[in-house]
Amino acid sequence: RFGVIRNAEKQGLVTKNYGGAQLNQGAAIEPSFTLKQKTQMNCKSAIAKEAARFVQDGDSILIDCGTTTLQLCRFIQDKRITVITNSWPAVSYLQANPKIKLILAPGIYSSTSNGVISAMTIDFFHQFQADKVFVGSQGFDLKEGATVPDMEDCQVKRALIKSGRKKFLMIDHEKFNTHYLCRHAAASEFDVIITDNQLDAALRAEAEALKLPLILAKD
Repeated sequence: RFGVIRNAEKQGLVTKNYGGAQLNQGAAIEPSFTLKQKTQMNCKSAIAKEAARFVQDGDSILIDCGTTTLQLCRFIQDKRITVITNSWPAVSYLQANPKIKLILAPGIYSSTSNGVISAMTIDFFHQFQADKVFVGSQGFDLKEGATVPDMEDCQVKRALIKSGRKKFLMIDHEKFNTHYLCRHAAASEFDVIITDNQLDAALRAEAEALKLPLILAKD
């Protein structure tokens, strides 16, 4: 873990802090899944715990690739639900649970996302209308929406969002005011936006003024 963070720090991708590391804003290339998994760990766990409160027995849910959405798997172990996902780590985490019906999306493996991202993945998600969908994002702006660096990942996220009736964005505070090439959703498309309680007070006030459904997860 520390070797990954140390190398990333040398490349200017992260700054070390007490929570592990923080991804530096403005990086031109999306960091690896392994690196993202080591950043803002406590915040991601708190966000996932809050998101899990919305999952009920009998739900069908879609889970996006990503390190924050992966944490959701920790907190839904006791639910009798159907999970549809393109995330290989999510499948690995949930596969032995007899309470959970697990449906894995097909597609071409992406090491950056640690899941499948391709045209067949998009077509697969278009079949569904799940109760809830949980997605993450590499960047987020309250006015401009959620963005990622990769066009194909963006299209998969759009398909995921359209395939869930209630839409949740799970995003830690460091992603706010960070922008990437491809927008996969406007902020207003989400029914719930869950972040951690380290979000700047000015951004909280702006979200309230825009009437966005922002929830701050407790530690």
